[in-house]
Amino acid sequence: MSNENWYVASLVVQVRPEKLAAVKQILTAVKGNEIHAENPSEGKLVVVMESTDEADLVARMEAVKEINGVVAVSLVYSYKDEQ
Repeated sequence: MSNENWYVASLVVQVRPEKLAAVKQILTAVKGNEIHAENPSEGKLVVVMESTDEADLVARMEAVKEINGVVAVSLVYSYKDEQ
């Protein structure tokens, strides 16, 4: 069994529809981020982030709010598995 901690969070990211492609590109360029669902007409993304460092995960979640075109970010789920 690994001795690393594991943290995961699921977010709903509301994006201006015309900025959706650019926001998706920025989000998926970061290791540990995955887009699991999207509704292009409404500009909604379901994003899952995972990390072995809690501070890194929190910083990445906060950074999403600053991406050009992002309207709102809602934390839906978080989990931590600390060894």
